[in-house]
Amino acid sequence: MTDWQIWLLIGLVLLLADIFLAGGASGVLLVLALAAVGGMIGGLLGLGLSGQLLLAAAAGLAATPFVLWFIRRLTNGAPAGTPADARIANKTFEVQERNGRLGVYALGDFYPVRRKDNQQPEPGQKVRICRFEGIEAVVEAITEH
Repeated sequence: MTDWQIWLLIGLVLLLADIFLAGGASGVLLVLALAAVGGMIGGLLGLGLSGQLLLAAAAGLAATPFVLWFIRRLTNGAPAGTPADARIANKTFEVQERNGRLGVYALGDFYPVRRKDNQQPEPGQKVRICRFEGIEAVVEAITEH
C-alpha cells in the first residue's frame, strides 16, 4: 500500500467517523479528514514523510475556517446542540432507558431528560427538547391527537 493510499484511508475513516459518530457536525474530525487529503496529495507528489506531514498540516489549517463557516451555516448560526439548532428544533424524540436512566438520543449523544412540567417521563414517550441545563435535556411531552 502506497503512502497516498494510506492517507486516503485515514481521511475516509475520519470522514465516516464524523458522519456516523457526530452526525456530520464534529468539525474537528472533518478538519482532520481534509488534512489527510493534503497528506494524500503530498504522497501523490512523491514527497517524503516530512513533506506529507507538512502538507497535511497546511491543508488542516486552510480547511479550519471553511469548516467553521460550513457548520455555522448548517446550524443557521445557532450554537450547536441548542433548541434553536435546526437539527433539533421541532423534532420529536423518544424517551429511552439506558443504564437505568431515562433520556433521549439527539445529535448522536444520549441526554438524560427532565420534563418541563416536573412530571416523570416514561420510556417510549414522545417529547420535544425545550432547552438544555448542563447535560440534561428539559423536554415537553407531545400529546398525540
